[in-house]
Amino acid sequence: MKRIYYLLPIAGLLSLPTQMLAQKQTGSETILVNDSITLNLPEVFVKAERPLVKVADGKLQYDIPNLMKSKPVDNAFDILGELPGVGKNGANISLLGTSETTIIINGRKSSMTPEQLADMLKATPSSKVKKIEVMYSTPPQYGVRGASINVVIENDRSLADILKGEISLTGKQAWYFSPTALMNLSYTGKKYAADLSYSANYRHGRSTEDMHAEPTVNGTKYDILQKNWSENKGISHNLRGAFEYDFSNKDKLSASYTGKYVQDKPVSLRGGQTDFKGIETVNTASRTTGPSFLHSTRIDYNGHKNLNAGIDYTFYKDKSLQDLVNNFEDSNDQDRRNESKQKSQRANIYINHFVVVGEGWKISYGAEASLSGTTNEASALLNNEKESEGTFYMKQKEHSAGIFGGFSRSFGKKFTLNASLAVRYYKASVDSAGKKGTLWDQADLFPSLSAVYRIDRSNMLQFSLSSNRKYPSYWATTPNTYYMNIYSVIKGNPQLKPELNYSMQLTYIIKNKYVLGAFANFQPDKIQQMSYQQHDRLQSVFHSINLDTHTMYGLMAVVPFRAGEVLSSRLTLMGFSIHDKGTLVDISFDRKKLFGRAMLTNTIFLTRDKNLSLDISGDYSSPAIQGIYDIDPLYSLDAALVWTLPKKRLRLTLKGSDLLNSQKPLTHIDEQGQKSRMELFQDIRSVSLTLRYSFGGYKEKKVKSVDTSRFGT
Repeated sequence: MKRIYYLLPIAGLLSLPTQMLAQKQTGSETILVNDSITLNLPEVFVKAERPLVKVADGKLQYDIPNLMKSKPVDNAFDILGELPGVGKNGANISLLGTSETTIIINGRKSSMTPEQLADMLKATPSSKVKKIEVMYSTPPQYGVRGASINVVIENDRSLADILKGEISLTGKQAWYFSPTALMNLSYTGKKYAADLSYSANYRHGRSTEDMHAEPTVNGTKYDILQKNWSENKGISHNLRGAFEYDFSNKDKLSASYTGKYVQDKPVSLRGGQTDFKGIETVNTASRTTGPSFLHSTRIDYNGHKNLNAGIDYTFYKDKSLQDLVNNFEDSNDQDRRNESKQKSQRANIYINHFVVVGEGWKISYGAEASLSGTTNEASALLNNEKESEGTFYMKQKEHSAGIFGGFSRSFGKKFTLNASLAVRYYKASVDSAGKKGTLWDQADLFPSLSAVYRIDRSNMLQFSLSSNRKYPSYWATTPNTYYMNIYSVIKGNPQLKPELNYSMQLTYIIKNKYVLGAFANFQPDKIQQMSYQQHDRLQSVFHSINLDTHTMYGLMAVVPFRAGEVLSSRLTLMGFSIHDKGTLVDISFDRKKLFGRAMLTNTIFLTRDKNLSLDISGDYSSPAIQGIYDIDPLYSLDAALVWTLPKKRLRLTLKGSDLLNSQKPLTHIDEQGQKSRMELFQDIRSVSLTLRYSFGGYKEKKVKSVDTSRFGT
């Protein structure tokens, strides 16, 4: 979608790989997450009659209603940050031990963008998530490559002819106050189930950026101080409806709709002051407004004869108007006006089937195709005169098609092997200013392999290997310019190439409790967004480049422990070695760095019946690098108090995020002519209170106690 984000590289470094400094979100990219204990194992139940986690068919399956019973989660997106080995930093999901992981919904990749998908999950009550499946090497029938997390959203079919609902109200106080309301109503019959969710969110946020640069331009050294701030306001409405029908022959047909509307007002404001020491001071004020619409539909068929097929379609429309005024001390004001429109359509279709032949050979095969088309147009005025650099009209089309085949087989009771090969054809074309051209036109092979050796009932060894190719977004490849202020601009790079990714992971499970892992990720031509100072003018440019290589390998450990029935904890430790090699404009770099991260989560039960609990979590990341950037250490502390009232219909959650106000990423560059230091404040520290009330058919089931200590829950 057409949004511009001005972020530091560190903002996503904790996720490894990092998010972009400043980017336009378009196309069908994936949300990156990772799980450090993802395993492809034979059918193994952890413990008890109703296990919280089991491993079957190459998937690690979490029983979410029981796993999250005492956790401060209120929507589907919150759950992802509570899974073992998964870190969450604000709205970002951190990656542990792998380069890329895709979030999929009910077994299929969505045609929605990552931001749209995250909004949908935030608007989905946590009670609707029945299980989550984690796959390190995803079978090709899921439509993704590499690691993935499958969020299964469905009604409880064990209860027939039941009408139930849920109302949730949240008040969040950061720098400003932001309320959210969420409502859900569902009906479960003998043959069908229907579900309807609606949420309304008023978001009011603030962020600041402080920069000190000492660039060299035309042989002259300058001293620049820049202080920027932004205030974002928005009212969004989210609607999701789903319907399922079970046929008498056990076939199932499901359909869903997701819609989002962002109102035109209030507006987003941005301002700042740039002090060119000894020259002049320039004040900047920016005002952006505009509505957006999203419609996404999906139909899936699951046959009893192992046949699955489906189609999904997403339509998105966005319009924004930006007024940017630069106020100079000794001259007239400079007034820029930018108007942009975007319309995007994306569709996916798939079909797959599997058969069991011979002595336990499971053969799977299938095909998929996708099509997307996006139209973007922009006009720019400088002092009421048309500016060619910011005016353009562009259409882009993307086509892809693929087929796959694979097998899985157990050899005795100790060894299981899964292997597949996918062939994918991808073509992207662009029509800009009447000139048509082809960006990409090629086919690729993607093999994947997973092997499991079960030493005994409680000790297992697993190895996974996967590959992928990621194409740059068209926004990153266009030469157009977007002005953030008098000193900073965003420019595309027409010379960008696709990046390759090869990932391996070796995991050792000890006593079905402790997890030790080793991993390696090798990415030739990795796409990385950076900034540089131009040599002929006082202007800092953000744009994407290809690194020669990006290599990351390391070790990890997940150690859960308990103290009776009062304390349940989980410690995650990771150590990385990062190697970045490439060239930024005329600066060649070849840098290596050891990087560590530690996360500790604790759940303290304050009452015997566990209806009152306190969650405390801490996170620390050591100094790191990203290309030519050096990144200072980061740490955070979060806490939450969860109180479930009698009859378990009313729940109160008091949550504090970034209590120490320490999430202020600091990055710096010390290269000849490129010396700078930048700090980003994202206004993450907040206190929120959530009241959730369930009514109708929500009945507490009496189940036997489950030992979750191995997962630190």
